[in-house]
Amino acid sequence: DNCGRTESLYDLYGVVHHQGALTGGHYVASLKGEFDGKWRLFNDAQIYELLARDVIDPSAYILFYVRRDVKGATLEDFWDTQEREGEGLTEEEVEKLMKRDRCVIS
Repeated sequence: DNCGRTESLYDLYGVVHHQGALTGGHYVASLKGEFDGKWRLFNDAQIYELLARDVIDPSAYILFYVRRDVKGATLEDFWDTQEREGEGLTEEEVEKLMKRDRCVIS
């Protein structure tokens, strides 16, 4: 008896891989293309196509899934994303924060 719960299905769409030792290494990402469904491995400036069977391997570190019934949804379907006067940071405040020594965005 599932006590009124429905089963949700999830599809894998991204994987972060860690290559190297525990004390150091390199991270790369595999992502499934939204339009063509092909898997690609992103390694710095290089991009390679992958077979689906090669995405999950011993280097898989973090897996990302999307629930099938919300796959086509946008952020606006779940949250109110309209800008409101007087809320959040102004562009000037963001620029000021980014110029501080301890806030580096690269």
